[in-house]
Amino acid sequence: MTPATDTSFHFHTKLEQTLLLGIKATSVVQLLEGIGSVPESSVYFHTHRFLFQHQYLSPEPPNDFAYWVSGIVGNAALGERLVSVDIVRFDRRTS
Repeated sequence: MTPATDTSFHFHTKLEQTLLLGIKATSVVQLLEGIGSVPESSVYFHTHRFLFQHQYLSPEPPNDFAYWVSGIVGNAALGERLVSVDIVRFDRRTS
């Protein structure tokens, strides 16, 4: 009996490479400055990572910025505004 040749595509693993920029914020002002100085890919990572990691509904804010501002800094009003940013339609060139 010869083994069948399997020609289907198999996903074995997923590779994500996150580049640590070494930039940290300890206040909302520093966060804003940091967002202006990092590559757009870093902002994308922090606004979309939640979507890739959580395939279900969760009470957590849907992006890292909203989570940090609400939970760590304690500014619930600003955190709520960050939650409401439409990350699909947002275009920084028009903002």
